[in-house]
Amino acid sequence: MSENQKPPFEFVEENLGRTPFHHWLKPVLKEVDEANSTVTIHLALRPEFCRAPGRPEIHGGVIAAFVDIVGHAGIAAKLGHGAATIDLRIDYLRLAAGTELRGKATVAKFGRTIGFIDVQICDDANKPVANGRGTYLTKSI
Repeated sequence: MSENQKPPFEFVEENLGRTPFHHWLKPVLKEVDEANSTVTIHLALRPEFCRAPGRPEIHGGVIAAFVDIVGHAGIAAKLGHGAATIDLRIDYLRLAAGTELRGKATVAKFGRTIGFIDVQICDDANKPVANGRGTYLTKSI
């Protein structure tokens, strides 16, 4: 880590807080595990995230955005700077409900220009809700 570079947890937490969309979603960074190349983020669920009035299930778009946020955090923790999303794939496994979503990003491959991140999203009962894979530009632009 260079003298001017912040520790990964501090950098990712600050990066999450700078994005206006995140001010509405309110993701919370829980852990950056440098040894295992993982990042964990939680997202408290609110009624405005629901897919239909009077139903507890969360809209898939909120889950997709959360997958990208968690994936980006995983790559940014290794880079020390932001990264553009190149591709994002999501497999929805079950309807999500409850009080929060928990996302964990794991670096699958980290190269000079492209990085691949696997993301698992679970509900508050620790049941898998979605799996994703993000491809991010690692080259500084």
